[in-house]
Amino acid sequence: MVLVFGTMAGEPREFGPYRLVRRLGVGGMAETFEAIRGGAGGFEQRVCLKRVLPAFSEDEEFVSRFQREAKLAAQLRHTNIVGVIDAGEIDGAHYMALELVDGVDLRSLLKSSPGERLPPDMVALIGIDLAYALEHAHAALVHRDISPSNILLSRSGEAKLADFGIAKAIDNANVTASRNAQGKIPYMAPERMRGESVDGRADLFSLGVVMFEALAGIRPFDGTHDVETMQKILDGDRYSLAQAAPDAPEALREVVEQLIEGDANARMKSASDLLDALAAVAPAPTVRQALAATVEGHRGGPEARLHVRAAEEERDTELSRVPVARSDTSATPAAPAPKQRRARWLAWALTALIATGAAAVVLGTQAGPEKQVGATDTGADTGADTGADTGADTGTDTGAGAGAGTPPPPPSKGLLRVVVQPWGNVWIDGKKSGRAPVKARLTKGRHVIEVGQTRRSQRRVVRVQAGARQEVEFTLSEQ
Repeated sequence: MVLVFGTMAGEPREFGPYRLVRRLGVGGMAETFEAIRGGAGGFEQRVCLKRVLPAFSEDEEFVSRFQREAKLAAQLRHTNIVGVIDAGEIDGAHYMALELVDGVDLRSLLKSSPGERLPPDMVALIGIDLAYALEHAHAALVHRDISPSNILLSRSGEAKLADFGIAKAIDNANVTASRNAQGKIPYMAPERMRGESVDGRADLFSLGVVMFEALAGIRPFDGTHDVETMQKILDGDRYSLAQAAPDAPEALREVVEQLIEGDANARMKSASDLLDALAAVAPAPTVRQALAATVEGHRGGPEARLHVRAAEEERDTELSRVPVARSDTSATPAAPAPKQRRARWLAWALTALIATGAAAVVLGTQAGPEKQVGATDTGADTGADTGADTGADTGTDTGAGAGAGTPPPPPSKGLLRVVVQPWGNVWIDGKKSGRAPVKARLTKGRHVIEVGQTRRSQRRVVRVQAGARQEVEFTLSEQ
């Protein structure tokens, strides 16, 4: 008997013809495993096995859509698309087996890069690869869920788009707004938020947001909470790429700015048109080698190429499904009262947001303390990782309450000093913190720092390390 979902220790590793090597992640829709597919004559193939959770497996409408979209996705064969190898049902559990990419997802690479961004020529290369993927795919289906966690970068320097066909199945499933929708909103086209029918131009919008983020280190539409972000997207209220990434070539900035136009008719009409536009900024062939080297460095170099080490395989025996923590809605900032004309789309959008994530995985060993290599974002991107503790918090982590002789817990915050030349005001995570210089004790993680004199004019994302002191300096011209 095969236990498909369980929590007991020693859960069997077999799942039909697949042997589950290690569990990689769990999200609102599915859990993923690195698995080995066996065949005649000792044939073996390593795959990413994505297994639908019981709540979805019992939804007949969702299962029907999932199967239909999986069949369409399986027809896509392109070097820049993560291929579907197999799909079906085993003991009541629906699954997909996908190509396993030896590399890293774009979200992880951005998080580990200086300023959480990449050089413009690398961004142009990634944009070209993904435009080729969309050009091929749009003849059959629309992706509908392009985000950094669904873009995989191989050790050969190729960009591959994952999770085709899943988002449409999720769209009409019986899901409610939850933590699993977080992180997808900033990449969603406005027409989709309004509940309108979408075409390939919605994917182009999402790709434009990704490219903006990779160039600037910030997203173009970035509110303090999801509802505000949605309103910004619908209103076209965004940051200027010329200010956020002045080092990027003007021709590349113009392409990205056109992609994120709120009016679908103002964007490129197709991925083919996008390829034509990107031809003007096509990078040199050596840029792919540079991207490959960057991925290699993130993954630990050539010595870390083994897919699964024996010790790692021995350690990763926990294959049962870990419960997903519920979101703490009490911590969500109160949304401003929406205008009547937005009432319908807000109600729809907050109950129909997708809860999928990367369908393919990337392999390797561990790459730093934040994320285990091989783990997929099967839930969702985390949206604006603001760390919750904003403003100039001058408290200290003293470990109060510890017993006598008990060492204090490690610090959970770091000290950030913001300096503005010649002068200026500072906002941290959307909250005004006063005139620079400003010192703030912030929780570990990513924080948005904005400065300006009469108005906010510069923005930067800073990653705060627990127990560390750091300083960030801005230079402003008189406003």
